[in-house]
Amino acid sequence: MNIIPVDEIQAELLKANIQKQNFPKNSGFTFDPLYTHIVSQMKTMEISSECILYSSVEASNTTKEFSNKAYWHERVAQSEIDTFWFFGQNGQGDLWLFDSQNTVHFYDHDKEEMHPKNFLNLKLNFGQWLQLAFLVKQLDEVYDTVGKINTKTLLEFKEHLQAISRHLSENYPFRIG
Repeated sequence: MNIIPVDEIQAELLKANIQKQNFPKNSGFTFDPLYTHIVSQMKTMEISSECILYSSVEASNTTKEFSNKAYWHERVAQSEIDTFWFFGQNGQGDLWLFDSQNTVHFYDHDKEEMHPKNFLNLKLNFGQWLQLAFLVKQLDEVYDTVGKINTKTLLEFKEHLQAISRHLSENYPFRIG
C-alpha cells in the first residue's frame, strides 16, 4: 500500500473523459478548485468500499435535498444548514460533506437527525480525502485477493492514515481490524 499523489489520482478519475458538466453557480459555496475541476468532469464514481464521489450534478442535487430543514435537528438554523455541501457517500447511508472552510466531515446515518455535532470533522481537505479514498481502495484490493487483512497490513494502513493527516487514524470513522 502507498499514498498516491493527488495529481495521479486526478488523472485516474478523469481518464473516462466525459463531457464537462456545469458546476452550480448559485451554491453560495467557495470550493477547492481541485474539487470543482474533478467533479465537473466525471460521473458519480465508487472509488472504494467507503468512498463514493458524487458528480457535480449529483452533489448539487443531494445538497439541495439535505438542505431541507426536515432532515435536521430543530435547533439548527437554515443559515447553518447552508454551510454544508454533500459531496459523497459510502453506500450504506453515511455521507461525506464539506463545511464552508472546505474541511471534510463524515455523517453516520445512525446518528439520526442531522446536526453539526453529529458530523465527524476529519480535518482533511479534498486532496487528502482523495488520498484516503484511494488508500481504502488498496485495502479493499488486499481483502478481495487474500480474504482477510493481517496485522502487518492493518499497521501499514494506520501508518498511511497518519501520514495523510496527523489525527486521521484517531478520527477514521470506520472500525479498523
